[in-house]
Amino acid sequence: MRKDSRKTPRRKLGARAWIRVDDGFSVRPCRVVDVSEAGVRIEVDAPRDVANRFSLLLSRDAVPGRPCQVKWRRGSTIGAEFVRR
Repeated sequence: MRKDSRKTPRRKLGARAWIRVDDGFSVRPCRVVDVSEAGVRIEVDAPRDVANRFSLLLSRDAVPGRPCQVKWRRGSTIGAEFVRR
């Protein structure tokens, strides 16, 4: 079994969430696969269409959301780190 060398432990979530491109009003649905204090892994349709910087909303009308920076993309999955505004 492979050792997990992450700095912060991940917690599986499987919750529905939304992505909002910074300074935008429209949102698109996604699913949070897992989350840690440092970042998040989400699944989304057309991940190539997601901007490199976005806000993660755990409820559709959340303001302002959690700012994220994409670190990697694989298939329909995106790994992003949480960043400061």
